[in-house]
Amino acid sequence: MGVVTQANLLKDLRETLFFNKHILPALCVSLSLDISTSMSHLKYRKETNCLNCGAEVTDKYCPNCGQPNLEINENVFHMAVHFLADYFHYDSKFVRSLLPLFTKPGFLTKEYWEGKRTSYIHPLRLYFFVTIIFMIATTYFYHHFDKEVRRSIIYKSVVVTKDSIPAQASDSLKHIAQKSKEEQQRKEEDKAVDKLGEGMNNFFRDLKYISFFLLPFYALIFKLLYIRRKHFYVQHLVYTLHLQSFVYILVSIAVLIPFVFPESMHWLRRSVLVIVMIYIAISFRYLYHQVWWKTVVKAILATILLALTTGIALGVYMTVSLLGS
Repeated sequence: MGVVTQANLLKDLRETLFFNKHILPALCVSLSLDISTSMSHLKYRKETNCLNCGAEVTDKYCPNCGQPNLEINENVFHMAVHFLADYFHYDSKFVRSLLPLFTKPGFLTKEYWEGKRTSYIHPLRLYFFVTIIFMIATTYFYHHFDKEVRRSIIYKSVVVTKDSIPAQASDSLKHIAQKSKEEQQRKEEDKAVDKLGEGMNNFFRDLKYISFFLLPFYALIFKLLYIRRKHFYVQHLVYTLHLQSFVYILVSIAVLIPFVFPESMHWLRRSVLVIVMIYIAISFRYLYHQVWWKTVVKAILATILLALTTGIALGVYMTVSLLGS
């Protein structure tokens, strides 16, 4: 995907997040009504057998699988109308879910727990959709700031040791030995940078798989923190999907900031962690109704455990990737 296409998608994401909470949903509903009106002019089949599952169709839709009993050979206009109907139905749910995801931490999870699942997008669908945005944003960020990222990691991980030269050696010998050592160190650092670059490329390529693999472990952390509550593990997994979706959108927005303020890279990571911890605390309070001091302690503990689990997983992945290259 080109840089222009990525930038356009990121711009669309930013505009969606800050768009008026009444105008866009109303627009989607209006478009859906117009499309539904257009779909009423589609030609339905006279036969009463469903082409998808073979069940008996008594109305316009199959009672078994829900497929409309339309003619097979539809024209381009009808095909476009059908696509737009599905798209705006999905899009309106996404917008309707996105706003409470940011403004009411824990609300979508509570609604899902209570069985109110028609008005909002499914947690897994939301997660997958946001993951696409997250991958585009982080890849776009890395391709522009890869040197800064690698330099930061090299600075923290590669320690250059300077062996002392014997005092009896002449100044010329010291100079030659020092020059040879520096040249050898540069070669080793270049190799390390090349290996790190390959490892980072593999990391960003497989990031979506790594994060998805970690979801059950994140849910287990929440389960253990509220082990005395009568909640099933899958309920904590639903909360994890909503939390991860919020984090992905937050990070997708955060990685755009260095393009405007390059110096922000120094404090950006800490700021994201603080925001996530506050979000977890508010959502814990909303979902579990514990006193604030217990909620805050568990939120801090949850943030530490989540960061630790993520760090260990990424460290193991990078180590295996570097050793295998």
